[in-house]
Amino acid sequence: MQELIQTHHLTFTYPDSPQPALADINLTIFRGQFVVIAGATGSGKTTLINHFKKELLPNGTRSGQILINQRPLDSLDKLTSAKTVGYVPQDPAVQPIMDTVIDELAFSLENIACPSEEIERRIAELANYLGLDQLLHNTIGSLSGGQLQLVNLASVLILRPDIILLDEPTAQLDPLSTQHFFDVLERIHHELGMTIVMTEHNLSTALALADTMVLIQDRQLSFVGDPATGIPKMAADAKLQYFVPDVPKLFLNLKLTDQKLPISVADGQTAILKQRLEFQSAIQDMHRAAAKPVILSAKDISFSFDHANNVVDRLALDLHKGDWLSIVGKNGSGKTTLLTMLAGLRVPQHGKIKFDRQIVWRLPTGDRLSKISFLSQTPALQFGAETVLEELQNQADQLPQTVSNEAIEAMIARLHLNSVKSHSPFDLSAGQQQLLGLAIALLAKPQLLILDEPTKGLDPYTKQLLGKWLLEVNQSGTTILMASHDMAFCAAYTKHCAFMFDGHLNTILPTREFFSDNFFFTTPINRLLRSQVPEAILVDDVTLKSEGTSGDVS
Repeated sequence: MQELIQTHHLTFTYPDSPQPALADINLTIFRGQFVVIAGATGSGKTTLINHFKKELLPNGTRSGQILINQRPLDSLDKLTSAKTVGYVPQDPAVQPIMDTVIDELAFSLENIACPSEEIERRIAELANYLGLDQLLHNTIGSLSGGQLQLVNLASVLILRPDIILLDEPTAQLDPLSTQHFFDVLERIHHELGMTIVMTEHNLSTALALADTMVLIQDRQLSFVGDPATGIPKMAADAKLQYFVPDVPKLFLNLKLTDQKLPISVADGQTAILKQRLEFQSAIQDMHRAAAKPVILSAKDISFSFDHANNVVDRLALDLHKGDWLSIVGKNGSGKTTLLTMLAGLRVPQHGKIKFDRQIVWRLPTGDRLSKISFLSQTPALQFGAETVLEELQNQADQLPQTVSNEAIEAMIARLHLNSVKSHSPFDLSAGQQQLLGLAIALLAKPQLLILDEPTKGLDPYTKQLLGKWLLEVNQSGTTILMASHDMAFCAAYTKHCAFMFDGHLNTILPTREFFSDNFFFTTPINRLLRSQVPEAILVDDVTLKSEGTSGDVS
């Protein structure tokens, strides 16, 4: 097998850091492999993958050797690097440069001095292969998140590289766009023999496609090999156990591990049939709580950016005190526009929104800030201070009520931001910025907390810490309204869910009923066991009817 990437005793330390971000990394990636790099936030995943492309090398102190196609990385010229290693970032909006899809694809080829006839031929072939032919003349700004990330992949793939690096490529995509993106990756891996190396927090689909898992713990490699062998190692770690996908977690929890551990829903179903396993419900609480008074009411609201097509179209909503409602839907369905109107940050062009019987956008600013808190999906837009601590202090000064320094310090500790409280908010990771934004939103102890994609950029361990805290906040009386692509988080914590579709919300349902009735927007456990326990959506929702027999699951 041909070695495409090799690191020998790679150690790297960021400037002014007391310890290395990577320590003595020895790794070989062969041609044709599909490699998923897993690990907790801060473990060094992104730092490692950035060492595989010359242009992404971070500043700092580096020792050891990095070889690409058996050549030292620093010896590659720009043209060779572009043709050898492609890169797709986490944020779909970061990569595009040109105005239209076809110009974006052509730009990559023009940079390597490709002849015009070949440019047209490559674009035609790739656009048809990836199903982008109907989007070629669309503007970049008109694309959904899923379409945009596919264009980013295409602009890399059109150079025909040996290796494609992807850093959390589906972190900002809805479930269907995520699945489509992974379907495309699977296709180019199997049909083109493309070598794929990706970092990922949501491992459910990624590990089902990968032939190799690289696990980083404490800045070192702790496992390299078959995902089915490495997952039990993750399950034994206090933090990494939250990274284990639901299907293998179910088999591990029930000790159904005599043979190869299933990872995908399809593998799990095969194992269930072979072992003749029968499951029963372990759900304790199925009752519905009585509805409380309405705290937020939207009546017949509409909004359009172009005065022709309504993003929100005659939408109605009654949100009850103490509820936790999650709104799900595709990228571009209008969820963010709706939330900004409900928070009083945007005025609908038709209809009214009332908070506690008052028109929300007419509330005095001080009253609104003390009663309604809003977390943007891009919290950095509201940052302006030099340090995390100052950011919270400045935000506290804008509130009509007094927030003590002790309360600010407690907020920092609760969200695990102590180690970065003297850092610039703009130097934080995306996940840390998300936590800082949430800390700001919760300083006011609001009656209504509105969250736009609150788990974006968070690893599974941090998500469960966030979920438990929000659960406490909700149980103390704060009403929560959330838009999210994170089906697992919604299923685990929220009380009600609804689809945003065609400009309005469909029927609001209790969370369990919502996910057990859905076919696509649901959880892996529901997909796996819906024929036996239709109401099951979480791993702990089921148990075996009997011990069963230990059969062959390979």
